[in-house]
This record gives sequence, structure tokens and C-alpha cells, in this order.
Amino acid sequence: MSLLFRAFRHDAHARRRASHRHPLLRLLIVIGLAIASPVVAYAGGVYVAEQGVPVVKAMGQALAENPQKSDKPFWIVVSGADTALLTKSRASADTRQMVRTAKERGAEIYVCRSDLVRAGIKEEDLLDGVVAMYGYGPQDWSGLLPARKDGIALPVDMTQSQRILKTCAGEPRPGS
Repeated sequence: MSLLFRAFRHDAHARRRASHRHPLLRLLIVIGLAIASPVVAYAGGVYVAEQGVPVVKAMGQALAENPQKSDKPFWIVVSGADTALLTKSRASADTRQMVRTAKERGAEIYVCRSDLVRAGIKEEDLLDGVVAMYGYGPQDWSGLLPARKDGIALPVDMTQSQRILKTCAGEPRPGS
């Protein structure tokens, strides 16, 4: 019995030593398993630049998570004071490049119309590819249809659509 045990033990040690001598074989096995497993797509989604999240950070995250043109669109929504950073007169060269790159990769870039009114910015002052939109309050989700009629592309996912519309749900203040 001891002879049989030694034979199995010797065989196990030999296999272990052989695997150390063939790291390429191990690499090929890992690559094969990686190819066989399903790929998780991280592209798409809604990125919101609002109070506490600067437009450059939101755009940077959107571009990092959508590194190439995809059939899965993504949305960048900018509200608050950062809307002014997407105008022809105030956008930095880096911001302009980020907008161009995002558009090339399939992004829809929206700013809140109420924030434009507050800041006295006209829609024609926005960078090319940036669109002003109205938001809708929680009682007006039927407003999704007018948004689509106005040429506003919204996600199919209702939760993501609501996130976009809630971001821009603020009303312009009288006298602004």
C-alpha cells in the first residue's frame, strides 16, 4: 500500500513541477477561459454634473466608461453653474475636446434650460452638440412624450429617463 501511495504522490509532484516549467501553458489556459466567459458591457448610462460633481469629472467618467463608439448610447446632463462652462465663450480647450469626443462616441449632452435662463445664456451660445432641455417634475412623467417630440433622446430605461428629467426639473426664477 505504501508503494501505491508513493506512486500517486510522485505523480502529483511531477505535475506540479511541470506546470511551473510551462508558464505559457498556464497563460493560454487563462486566456481561453477569459474568451469563453461572457463579457460585461459597461458602456451606456447617465452621468450628471450638478452641485458637487464638476462637469469635467462627470464627462471624464463618462468617457472612461465608454472608451469607444458603441451602439449603446450614454447621456451627460449638466445643471447649475457648470452650464456656463459649455458655452462658446467660456469652454476651455479641454472641455471642447471632451464634448467632441463624447459626441463621437455616441453621447447625448444636455444642459438644463432653466439654468440657461437663470444665467442669461442663449441656446445659440452653447457648444456644438450641447442641447438645452426642459425637465419634468415627479407628477409629470407623461412629459416623456413631449421631450421625445422635441428631439430629446431619452434612455429606454424609465429610471434613467427620470434621472435626466429630474435633474432639469427646476423652474426658472422670476426676474432672473
